Amino acid sequence: SLGERKNRTGGLYRYFAFVHTKIMVTKTIESLQHPRVLHWTKLFKERAYREQIGSVLIFGEKIIRELEQEISLQRLITTEALSSLKAPETYIVSPSILKKITGIDQPRATLAEVALPLQQDVSKAPFLLVLDQIADPGNCGTLLRTAYALGWDGVVATPGTVDFFNDKALRAAKGAPFRLPYKLASPEEIASWNTTFYVATLEGEPLAQTSFTTPCALILGNEGKGPGRWAHSLGKKINIPMRQGAESLNVASAGAILLYTMRFF
Repeated sequence: SLGERKNRTGGLYRYFAFVHTKIMVTKTIESLQHPRVLHWTKLFKERAYREQIGSVLIFGEKIIRELEQEISLQRLITTEALSSLKAPETYIVSPSILKKITGIDQPRATLAEVALPLQQDVSKAPFLLVLDQIADPGNCGTLLRTAYALGWDGVVATPGTVDFFNDKALRAAKGAPFRLPYKLASPEEIASWNTTFYVATLEGEPLAQTSFTTPCALILGNEGKGPGRWAHSLGKKINIPMRQGAESLNVASAGAILLYTMRFF
C-alpha cells in the first residue's frame, strides 16, 4: 500500500543516514585562499556570520575532548592527524592556515566546527543571570563558567554584551555556553518577566542583610558604567561591602560572590 511504501522509504532513509555518519573523510588543505579556510576565518572572527551559518569554531584539543561527548563535531581542523578525536570530516592544515583562521601563531593546534546552540526561553528559570553590556570576553566567559558551576539555570545577554561564542569568551567559559541555556533579550523584554530582580551596584543594600526570593534574576552591568538605568528602576539594589580605599571588585569576581551567596544562602 501507499502507507507501506512511505514507511519503507523512511526506513531506508534512516538507514543510509546512519551509514553516512560512520564515514570519516580526511582531506588536506594547502591554500590560504581555499573556500573552507575563508569560511573558518569568518566563522572564528565574525558574530554575524556565526549566527547566519549556525555554527561556531571551538579552539583547543582539551576543550574539544571535554565537549565531544555532549555535542556533535561536524569538522575537525588540525595540523596533525588525531587518532582519538572523530568527526565526519577532518582537514589537515599548515600552521600558516591555522594562523590565518585564528590570528594566533601556534605550530600545533586543533579546531572543531560545531552547531551553534539555539537560544531558549529562560524567562521562568528559578536562578537567572542577566549580563547587561558586559564588554570584556574574559569577564563574560568567567561569569558563564561560574554560573554553570554553581547550578544557575540560565543566562541572558542584553544588546551590547560580548558574544558568548567569541573565542576568548569561549575559552574563559570552559564549555559553559554549550551547557547553560541562554537568550539574547532587550531590557523591555526582560522587564516583562515574572521574577524578582537584584541589581549589583555600589549603592545597594549590603549582601549579608539581603533576603532573596525565587524565582530571581541577578543583573550584572558593564565594567565601566555598571548596570543601565532600566535595571536600576527594575530591581532591588545590592552590594558587596568592601574595606575603605578599595574602589570596586572586578565584575567577574563580584559576580562569583553574588552567584554563590544567592544560590546557597
